[in-house]
Amino acid sequence: MLPRMGNEGLLVDEVSARLQGLGEMPEPSLDYPEDLARTISGHDGATAVLVPAGFFWMGSHKEKKDEKPHRIVYLDSYYIDESPVTNGQYLQFLEKSGHRKPSYFYARKAEADWEKHPVTFVSWDDAQAYAKWVHRRLPTEAEWEKAARGVDGRIWPWGNTDPADSETAWGQFGQEDSFPVAVGSFPDGASPVGALDMAGGVWEWCQDQYDQFFYPKSAPRNPECEAGDPRYRVARGGACNYSAFTARAAFRGWNLPSTRANCYGFRCVVDAARFRKKSAA
Repeated sequence: MLPRMGNEGLLVDEVSARLQGLGEMPEPSLDYPEDLARTISGHDGATAVLVPAGFFWMGSHKEKKDEKPHRIVYLDSYYIDESPVTNGQYLQFLEKSGHRKPSYFYARKAEADWEKHPVTFVSWDDAQAYAKWVHRRLPTEAEWEKAARGVDGRIWPWGNTDPADSETAWGQFGQEDSFPVAVGSFPDGASPVGALDMAGGVWEWCQDQYDQFFYPKSAPRNPECEAGDPRYRVARGGACNYSAFTARAAFRGWNLPSTRANCYGFRCVVDAARFRKKSAA
């Protein structure tokens, strides 16, 4: 049975009442359906991992105010890129689409594994253009968070162990001149659904507008903030040149959508419904 929440969150009964049409609310769990593959490959060659439909714990009850209330949310199934979009993948996009190149895109090309590093210096609009090119989209805040922490409300993708004491953290938190390492460098830091590099690599653009007070009024099913402050878009995941606190799965970052910096990247998602396997006749 789900634990009841305190005054800062919604009671389970209240959540259940708001989740109309979903029937009885079960314990949040990762239940993988047989008619969906666990991974798929995208137009850009990226592997995407399945995040199955169901409930998960979103937000927090004792950290920043904009993360409250800690509550249960339901999401339909979707696939999310296993890793952030890389320089190599973004280069394909630039060559085939003619989209503007990010500032300093080739500045570190001589370094080993440059093509495997997350692309940076991309704005929210750049990320949107890429997602459209690969027939995908940017994740909502809720989709990003569930992919990062699973369903149990853990602090980090790998659990509740502080990154200062864990070998699963990646990047060097708090170093202003640091750059993200190649994607997949810390496989032990994978999230419960198998997503990599979701803490302390790059800030990852999300679809939502930012609204400090969105959570208390958000829909309990597939929430997306479309009526927040249009000047700002959400970014998640912290970055290697920020503090570890910002890399918590529940932390809500935000910035001008025109922002291009060495710590901003993205990954894509796609709805899983169109990938369902047809049952045998």
